[in-house]
Amino acid sequence: MDDLHCSETEKNLLKSFAGESQARNRYTFFANVAKAEGYHQIAGIFVDSARNEKE
Repeated sequence: MDDLHCSETEKNLLKSFAGESQARNRYTFFANVAKAEGYHQIAGIFVDSARNEKE
């Protein structure tokens, strides 16, 4: 694992993880907003999208 330390691969992996995590959080947020506004089907789509980002 030492060969990954400070490498471009490590930087790319960290960026990718951050992007996926942020996307999941956005989908979860919008699911909650949609649900609160009564758009339950739309909320379900956002929940599914968040679940896909988790995998």
